[in-house]
Amino acid sequence: MLHGGAPLRLTSLLEREDPVVLVPAIDAIRSCSEEGCQELPEGQGLRLFDAMDRLAASGLRRFVSEARLSSFPLCELNDAKLRQMVRLAIRDRRLIALRKGQSAGKTTSKTVELRRLVKQIEQQTRGLLNYGGRQYKLVVDVDLGKVPGRNNYEVVGRDDARRVLDGLAKESGAAGDLATLLGQASAQVTPDWRPPITTPDGLILLRKNLAPTATASNSEPAYTPSQLNQQLGLVEKVHPTIDGTMVELDLSEVDLPTESDESQPSDGTEQAEAAEPSSHAAGAEDSGESPHGS
Repeated sequence: MLHGGAPLRLTSLLEREDPVVLVPAIDAIRSCSEEGCQELPEGQGLRLFDAMDRLAASGLRRFVSEARLSSFPLCELNDAKLRQMVRLAIRDRRLIALRKGQSAGKTTSKTVELRRLVKQIEQQTRGLLNYGGRQYKLVVDVDLGKVPGRNNYEVVGRDDARRVLDGLAKESGAAGDLATLLGQASAQVTPDWRPPITTPDGLILLRKNLAPTATASNSEPAYTPSQLNQQLGLVEKVHPTIDGTMVELDLSEVDLPTESDESQPSDGTEQAEAAEPSSHAAGAEDSGESPHGS
């Protein structure tokens, strides 16, 4: 009896050879070591789960309950939310898809050998595979989904992967055992695959993505309007109804009064002439004579 109850069969019930089942992670470890089961990559497990026939899906609610994936009653979840919960558990490796059967045992033996080869190369290179100014990582096909920081790596095609591994083997630092190990790894690189039609089979070379160029952040405070005016100089205010075009007037033929003409002092003659008739009229009135005679 498995720790999480009966496994959930992902392949058809009519397919008796090499069936694929879904089990909790704690059961997957024991099944691989004791029964020779093959652990499938996350992506393949998701595809098989999505393609599950109706008969196999009928036991989904029972499986989720026995695997204890939910801490609240399952009656509150509809079928769509239940499937979403299982997909999430496959992604974070709480649930593992396993392949049983004789071919699974053979595949598991091959996986063990490839993992040993990768470990020996990592020991020789201290986990660093650098070539042409780029950083690389070698993984086994079934371990692709377990790579830490998987999104930081891209899969290298088979031809390019062999070229890189052969180039590392020929470098001066790759001598003796390391050159032999890299040559073996080059021969075990998986053919290019196209999911969901085909899956990887062998070693996969990953290339680390180039880090984006970091731009220095400006921590200085923003300028205030007054500081901006000081930086750019005083800005002349323009009336909104004026378009700012300067019009030059021709004043060459206009006689304008000068300051000397406006401020020239008077000699008093005009005032005296204006006051003289008044004095004659006043004298005639005093003598009783008419200014025009009798």
